[in-house]
Amino acid sequence: MNDKTDNFGKILLLVAHPDDETIGCSGLLQRANSALVVFAVDGAPPHYGFEKQSGSLQQYSGTRFLEASRALHALPHCSFRRLVRQNGAHFVDQHLFEQLPEALTSLNQFVCRFSPDFIVTHAYEGGHIDHDACHVLAEHIAHAHNLMLMEFPSYWKAEDGRDIFQQFRNSRHADEVILRLSEHEIEVKRQMLASYRTQQGLTSVFQIHTERFRPVLQESQTECTWASYAFENRRRRLKAKLFLEKVEKLNRSAIAIVNDEYTIEST
Repeated sequence: MNDKTDNFGKILLLVAHPDDETIGCSGLLQRANSALVVFAVDGAPPHYGFEKQSGSLQQYSGTRFLEASRALHALPHCSFRRLVRQNGAHFVDQHLFEQLPEALTSLNQFVCRFSPDFIVTHAYEGGHIDHDACHVLAEHIAHAHNLMLMEFPSYWKAEDGRDIFQQFRNSRHADEVILRLSEHEIEVKRQMLASYRTQQGLTSVFQIHTERFRPVLQESQTECTWASYAFENRRRRLKAKLFLEKVEKLNRSAIAIVNDEYTIEST
């Protein structure tokens, strides 16, 4: 395993929710020459009661992205954007997998405009359905643009029921990159996390001193067929079957870039 301390180049980071970028990649973002964070979903999943905190799901989502703006303000060389549907709406939390082609088109536009040196996203680990959907999107985009794709771990549930945080589900120690954050980087990360007031009960379970990354293997990891997603099953049943069907449908599609835009045709 390596401990990298050099500055990184131009990074596009695709994450599902506001706070994912800080928890998993604050140190990486601080070391980038420039960075674009792309948020995939609105951060306001229906049927969880989050509208009670802010009056509506739209207001709750707005609050979360105000928090993201405050957090990323600590990184002057970093900006953020949000994936959008063709009608201008944002993708709904925990439902990104239902509109993968639209999300792919939106992500491609940001990649074309920003021209990153490489892409970073969630590992495909079964911990959260939006994290895995982001991984699928990033795999397609990285392949289309011939870009290196790096992944970072978030959380998943072990067979004995334990929650595993910030460790890869399938370890490949030889190619892991471990960033050991400096005291200054840790303080910046603390400040960024403090901006996410609505998420403090959740973010507190993550350690902040190291971050892990590794290159994504060429062979697709979306062939994994875990029976269920641990995070969603804590409150309601959500089988992986439908998600995997949507991913397979996208994988079977004929995808090409024409004039910097995706064209997708089912085969």
